[in-house]
Amino acid sequence: MKNDPGTLGPDPDDLAAEVRRRLHQAVSDVQPAPDALDRLRAAVPARRRQRRMATLGAAGLAAAILVGTPVLRTAVTDGDDSRSNVGGVRPSSSSVNATEPLPGPSEGVSAGLPGAGQTHPASHGSSPTSGSGSSTAPTSGQSAGTGTGQSTPPSSSASPSESAPPVKPPPACRTVDMSGEEARLGPVRADGLAYGVLQVRSNAAKDCMVTGPGVVVVVSPPGNPIVQVTVVQAPSPDAATALPVPSSSAQGITLRPGQAYEFQFAWKPQPPGADGTCAADAPKAPVPALGYALAANDFNVAKVTLTPTCGGTVYRTDIYRTGEYARVG
Repeated sequence: MKNDPGTLGPDPDDLAAEVRRRLHQAVSDVQPAPDALDRLRAAVPARRRQRRMATLGAAGLAAAILVGTPVLRTAVTDGDDSRSNVGGVRPSSSSVNATEPLPGPSEGVSAGLPGAGQTHPASHGSSPTSGSGSSTAPTSGQSAGTGTGQSTPPSSSASPSESAPPVKPPPACRTVDMSGEEARLGPVRADGLAYGVLQVRSNAAKDCMVTGPGVVVVVSPPGNPIVQVTVVQAPSPDAATALPVPSSSAQGITLRPGQAYEFQFAWKPQPPGADGTCAADAPKAPVPALGYALAANDFNVAKVTLTPTCGGTVYRTDIYRTGEYARVG
């Protein structure tokens, strides 16, 4: 069909709207994949990393090329090989036989270089040329390039080395790690005293420390009358003078696994009557026990049975490592 030249065509706005409508209709069913956003989040950083790696690789390659480029140098040696060019061509025999004085310091050669200011003799017996007299060589005490003959003394401002940190003391020994090793009481002597010893051993897996003398308590067995017993820290000026006087344990005693410590004591009882009682119509005198604990209100780690008594006094020493002092009795 041929259009009439006088007839106007369709409105351009309507045509554009129709094209947009058809395009929208054509892609109306297109939907992104469920994991499209996750893939974009992973792909963008990955592409950035690839670009950075490519940039770094190019920079490293350029640096390698620059560093690997050979630098041409002129080697200057003594004797017959006094001159050599870059290509490694050795000088001809005529140049070897000719004697050339080395350039002086004013000609660009440092006075500290080996051979500076000296004339090397020519080979094959040729005599040195005029004007090549030898000059005084630097002394062996001079440092290269300086000519001062003095070496730089070490700096006196160097700070002293820091002292080593203090050694951390081992932890305190626990009651569960200790056990009574030996508990012994001798017979009552003529002076009314019976001497004994009580030893404690460490069963801990690591080193531990015992600080202080510990606590000594004398108690009667359950169901027996209570007796009054006083515990005195030796030495006493008027009793139990045979006991040793160990140094103070306030600083602590470090025990390795299996090591033991001990203390000695003297027991002075108040013996009961001939009938074994402390008073008329009274029950038999009890047989108390001496117990040792690491701290007050703690469980006893060792104990020793005493003699029947109506009361008495215990004189005890401080603790010390087993073997440091002789035992009494």
